[in-house]
Amino acid sequence: MLYRGNPDLKPEESESWTLGFVFEPAQGASFVVDYFNIKVKDLIIAGFPTETILGDPALNYLVQRGAVDPNYPSLPGPITQITQTNINLGEVRIEGVDLEMHLRSQPTAVGRFNFDVSGTYFIKYDTQNTDGSFTGGVSTVYGQAVTGVIPRWKHYATLSWLYGPWNVGLSNLFQTDYIDEATDNDGNIRRVSSMSLWDLQGTYSGFKNLRLTLGVKNLWDTNPPVTNQQSTFQSGYDPSYYDARARFIYGSVNWKFM
Repeated sequence: MLYRGNPDLKPEESESWTLGFVFEPAQGASFVVDYFNIKVKDLIIAGFPTETILGDPALNYLVQRGAVDPNYPSLPGPITQITQTNINLGEVRIEGVDLEMHLRSQPTAVGRFNFDVSGTYFIKYDTQNTDGSFTGGVSTVYGQAVTGVIPRWKHYATLSWLYGPWNVGLSNLFQTDYIDEATDNDGNIRRVSSMSLWDLQGTYSGFKNLRLTLGVKNLWDTNPPVTNQQSTFQSGYDPSYYDARARFIYGSVNWKFM
């Protein structure tokens, strides 16, 4: 493999426009909708997967071969080097909608309750191929030149309880399913299931200038959905879809100097 700088690399260029609005039907309630449309030209990637380079004749220029064996003149020479420098892939067309909802309760005898959710719905995430055509990347990694899962819908929702110096939040991360990188043993398209994870965090600010936080990510230690992807060094799951740390506990101490 050859890894080095690429003097022919061009800078990425992008065009984008957005349209959005905020709706507040009542005190303590707001809804936000933002539509986005993005076009990126000369997308820079850190090389193609080896199997993509060897399987696409248009990428033969990235493969260097040695002399042809005279005993097998009909076969190409052995591979001596594959170039894996940063390259310009082509164009990416992205379209989607960001959605938010925020609800705030009035004070009660047992405190206040808030609910916040923000999510993204991808309409398209199309990447240009070497022959000029486009491949859709939403909810699939099948036949993709670049790695990374782009779920059709992804949200993060939090229900919070605020009582005096206490602030406790229970959150949910949800991502929709997608088509796996390779077919199953029978040659059928395989889907990786959707994923739902829960987080819990509590904060106490009853001491002057001091705030204490304790939380748990992936509260139930949920395992990732199984995938047959081979494009990363991880096996059995996709690191762009699931955090390899699984459940972990964290804490913080914040001191404010006056």
